[in-house]
Parts: sequence; structure tokens; C-alpha cells
Amino acid sequence: MRLLYLVTTDAYFLSHRLPVALGAQEAGLEVLVACRDTGQRPKIEALGFTFIPLHTLERTGINPFHDLKTLTEIAKIYEKHKPDIVHHVALKPVLYGSIAAFLNQIPRTINALTGLGYVFISKNLLVKGLRFTIMQIFRLLFRRKGSTLIVQNQDDYEMFKKFLNTDQIALIRGSGIDTTFFCPPKTLPQNNPLKLALVARMLWDKGIGETIEAIRILRANNIPVQLILCGAPDPENPRSIDEKTLKDWHSQGLCTWVGHQSDIVALYHTADAAILPSYREGLPKSLLEAASCALPIITSDVPGCREIVEDGTNGFLTSITPQAIAEAITRFLALSPEERHHMGQKGRTYTCKQFAIPLIVEKTLALYKKRKNY
Repeated sequence: MRLLYLVTTDAYFLSHRLPVALGAQEAGLEVLVACRDTGQRPKIEALGFTFIPLHTLERTGINPFHDLKTLTEIAKIYEKHKPDIVHHVALKPVLYGSIAAFLNQIPRTINALTGLGYVFISKNLLVKGLRFTIMQIFRLLFRRKGSTLIVQNQDDYEMFKKFLNTDQIALIRGSGIDTTFFCPPKTLPQNNPLKLALVARMLWDKGIGETIEAIRILRANNIPVQLILCGAPDPENPRSIDEKTLKDWHSQGLCTWVGHQSDIVALYHTADAAILPSYREGLPKSLLEAASCALPIITSDVPGCREIVEDGTNGFLTSITPQAIAEAITRFLALSPEERHHMGQKGRTYTCKQFAIPLIVEKTLALYKKRKNY
């Protein structure tokens, strides 16, 4: 059986899909990876996978002529390599990969929507029109024989269940967390004031602007707290926060912006809690990693985020306004060190039971085996 992953970039494949791909390889499947080459190709090939460079796929942007080139390139790859199973990850690979799979009559199609992103959040009328069109296309493509849709949270499951049979949709929560690597610190940090870590791409849709305004509110009320922003802007995303704004916040003392960091565990081990009041998520990997490190979490009560937190048990849920975020932070600051520790341990236990890599790999491999004779 030949399994082909279609993802946006090589780095994303390594960070989010590698454990499942290794599990598939161990189960006897030949694994191919089609994506943009950003320099990680040697690492992928060293693992015994066939790397297929994609030259036209872009994560964002709407250009019908360019997107037609992308669809044509993917269709030619499928025609050449003739995979038995294709696993598409994220919105554009799912959309164009599904069409290419239909054109080439690929027997088994797995579509993983990791988060519905800008197209499903934006209130712009043109984007709303695009969203409606995409959903109509999905209605047709996802009903194809041998096709299964993977969603990461209950809200998305309920939405797609309206036009898909239950055997055509699977709820697999995330891409798996290495709970041994993302472990609690040996000694608890002694921060004064307490330190909050926000790990994400620097996008307005992550609630970063609202969090900064919440910090202003707290400072105005003489409530000290440290905010660490960890992540880089994403120029390909129309909702990216420009570097000047991030540096201005940093220079004003509203946060410490550290940019992209490769050692997230070290960052979490120095923090007292993680915060991410995002507008919408599939299942935020950064919060799962934080919970696995036994950090309490402050996050928004929206699809994806509320999958991870039970309010008052392993963190706090909030609406996405500066005042509400400030109040949630204040609730956390009022906890004793023992209460914060207990809250973090609750999150750690929950993550190990629900989101560990072996569980995610097992569920995904079961989908590859399903209807394997198609």
C-alpha cells in the first residue's frame, strides 16, 4: 500500500505528522510526502520517505490562476505516483487534493481539517462568499466513496455531521503530544510577578491584541504580570501582526517578545501559565504542549480551545475581550501556589489520557486500514 501525505511545508510535516507517518511505515505502508521544500527535505528522506517537492502550493491567498496551477501540479503527482491512500492536511491541501484524488480515482482519501482558519473566521463579505463556495465543494467531495474527513474538535464534528454520514467523519483530537518530552519541570518557577507564556504565530486572530490590552488594564490597576510572546509573524497570512507593532509592545514593557523559539519546553518550564485567547482553532498544539508540561491554561471559550480546558479545573475559559481576559488573568493570579500546581497536574493527567501520540497514531492507522480494498 502506498500512502501519500499532502501538506503545506516540510517543516509542518515534521512537527505535526511525523509520528503517524512513522507508524504507517512500521505497519508496512510505503510513505510519500508532497509539500513545499523549505530545507527539511534531507531529514524526511533520511527517514525512508519519498519526498515530492511542490512548487506552487501556497498556504494562503486567493488567485484562481495560481490555484489552478496548484491543482494541476497535484493531479499530475497523483497520476504519476498512483497512491492507494492520500492524506491531505489543512484547508488548501484538502480542497485541491480532494479534487485531484477524484480526477485520478484514488481509492482512499483522508482529509484532515486541522483548523478552519481565516476563511472561516473573517467577516469580510468576499471571504464569506468564498467560505460558502468552499463548503458547497466540500459537500460534494467529502461524500465520495472511500473518503473520510478528520476533524479535531466536537464543534467542527457537529458542523460537518449535518451533511456527512457518521462513517465518513472521524474525530481525532490533534496530532499527538510526546508527553515524555513535554514534561513538568523538576522544580516550580519562582516568578514575581507571575509569568504568562503565549506561544503562537503572531496573528491578530490568536487574540494577541486583546491580550496586550488586557495587560494595559491590569497595569492601570497596579496588578503586575509578565507576558512572554513567543512566535514569529506570518507574512503569508493576511492577519499577521507586523514586526514593528510587536517591537513597540516590547519597548513599552507590555510584553517580552522573544520571536520564534526552538526549545518550547524550556520556555514553559519558566512560566506559571499558558495563555491563548484565540478566535477559533482546530486543536491548538501549543496549549496541549503547555498542559503536558503541567501548566494551567487561560484560553478562549471557542471551538478547539475549549476542548482542552475545563473552566476552574485545569485553567480558565474567557470571552475574547480585553476586560474578560484581564479578569481571567486576575482569577489565576489570586490562586495560591498549591492551587496553581494542582491545576497544572490536572491538565497534565488529562493530556496524557486524551492526546498522547500512541493514541492518535492508533486512531489514524485505523482509518488507513478501513475499506482498504476499495
